[in-house]
Amino acid sequence: MAQALLQSLRSLRSTEVVKNLSEWHHNLMGYRKMGLRYDDLIPEENDLVQTALSRLPPKEHYDRIFRHRRAINLSAQHAQLEANEWTTAAQDVPYLTPLIKQVENEIATKEYFDTLTTIPAALKKRNHSTA
Repeated sequence: MAQALLQSLRSLRSTEVVKNLSEWHHNLMGYRKMGLRYDDLIPEENDLVQTALSRLPPKEHYDRIFRHRRAINLSAQHAQLEANEWTTAAQDVPYLTPLIKQVENEIATKEYFDTLTTIPAALKKRNHSTA
């Protein structure tokens, strides 16, 4: 029962109505009118995010800083960009989130191996170990 409900909810994500609703919500948030991308809204006061930011290509890092400074300036002036300068849905792709997930996976893997105390049976068998 729950599996069928979950499957039907997942299939709804790809419908045109949900896509339009999602696009409307992103536009309503207002960050695109300031020239920002969704990943620009992720707070930087976190070691995980700092590590991900250090892995950004120099151009992408510069563009992020430029978008932040422009948005701060517009906010101080109580203004927004011209409509032709707004961030489009095609431009609003995740650039930082994949790096954050990569760092999270690396940390989880490191923690797993740091707490590993026994040799898994598969490795014992493969290495012909008796320990």
